[in-house]
Amino acid sequence: MPQQNNERILQNINFRIILGIVVMAVIGGSLIGPILPSMIQPLHSSEELIGLVLSVYTLCALISTPFLGVLADRYGRKTVIVPAMILYGIAGFAIAFMENFIWVIILRGLQGIGAAGMMSLGVTLIGDIFKEKKRAIAMGYRSSAQHIINAIVPFASGAIATFAWFYPFYIYILSVPLAIFTYFKLNVSARLNQTTISDYFKSIFIVLKNRQTIYIYGANFFIFLLLYCLIVYVPIYIVKELQLSTFYTGLLLSTGSATAAITASQNGKLFYALRKPVILISGFLLCGIALLLIALSPSYILLFLCIILWGGGFGLVFPTLNTMATQLVSSHLRAGIVSGFTMMTYIGQTLSPPLFGAILSFNTLQMVFIIAGATSLIPIIITLIAIIQPHNKAT
Repeated sequence: MPQQNNERILQNINFRIILGIVVMAVIGGSLIGPILPSMIQPLHSSEELIGLVLSVYTLCALISTPFLGVLADRYGRKTVIVPAMILYGIAGFAIAFMENFIWVIILRGLQGIGAAGMMSLGVTLIGDIFKEKKRAIAMGYRSSAQHIINAIVPFASGAIATFAWFYPFYIYILSVPLAIFTYFKLNVSARLNQTTISDYFKSIFIVLKNRQTIYIYGANFFIFLLLYCLIVYVPIYIVKELQLSTFYTGLLLSTGSATAAITASQNGKLFYALRKPVILISGFLLCGIALLLIALSPSYILLFLCIILWGGGFGLVFPTLNTMATQLVSSHLRAGIVSGFTMMTYIGQTLSPPLFGAILSFNTLQMVFIIAGATSLIPIIITLIAIIQPHNKAT
């Protein structure tokens, strides 16, 4: 029976569309990282400024996410996600024809707005379409797809960019035909919020004050704070401390993503087989231990084992939190609440590099990983002392 449920989910046309949207949105970041060095000279930029291509994208996504969530609750999912996909695709594709760095930054900002709608509503739609165990299984598959893309795209992007820096940006135009297909084929029956805007926000604030909501938001912030510490500083550790090439950094990060994908694919079984606090504590514990061991790893082989440990922990935490976020409210408030949840992802991603960079300016790389590992104790302790109340449906 479980196998039949899995097959029915994967055969669901709505879910296949959602996976397509998730895949397209994820490459907004993973496609860019490997090609940043090759963009500096043709765009007349610098090593200090080229990072804006990523940070402007994340910042615009962060700012626009809550607004798009409110619009999706009040005017419908497709009303928001289809224009977001078109904006994302056209803005990303247009970068391939730019020779001015300022225009690239502007277009990346617009693309970030589109990505915000795609990422947040991708989670929301799973909450709308599936119930209970099927929702957890679907969220696990969605997380697996995201990790698989993060494992594959950086290598593919880097290879394509060896011919010309702008070739990878052509991929983004695929978002436009996907948007058209989504408009005609996505079947969403979410109940729209027909209350006044003031009553809508009153209901949202009631949910936001709920202890479980605060916990889920906070846990999501911490897992991405730790993730971006690993993404930014493990490659530096490999090149600087272990004296290896960037090939080994790509291989390591791809292995972490692949491990997370495998673990996340089992989320549907684990979500109802184990108590959610047990899953989250186990996941954060694995992530924390992995970060601490990285600081003590004198060889690439040991570092490889640490990243597998990390991937297992992240694969437990990420889909579980996503499923819990969709269960906080019924469909007429879900997009707004999930958009807040997604905001915590962007905040964690944005704050992590400068925070751990400041630590590095006064300490060693090893100390950065030790502090990051110790930071994982915060969500673990909060989980242990918090009373995880049953989710309250807003009316």
